[in-house]
Amino acid sequence: MQPIDIPSIEQRARELRAAEIHRVHDLFAKQAEVVGHLATASTLAGLSAVSQMLRPLFSWNPQANTPSSEHHFAPHLERLNDAARALFSWNPQDRRP
Repeated sequence: MQPIDIPSIEQRARELRAAEIHRVHDLFAKQAEVVGHLATASTLAGLSAVSQMLRPLFSWNPQANTPSSEHHFAPHLERLNDAARALFSWNPQDRRP
């Protein structure tokens, strides 16, 4: 009957456990990276949409000739729609006319 080499079995078990922990950490890091990229892209798209909405407030010139007192809501609704799409989109893309 052969003697059982307990220290070498324990050493091999430790190596296998360390390799498995390393594999799980790598998987978690890759998934966290993907989610981070998606969240960053969505956040930047949302900030871009908000900046497009705020830009007219800071570029208003009171001395400019205003054509009439009619309010055109189409550009505002389009900007609001773009902002909502950017905030709830996991694959934000620039909407170019």
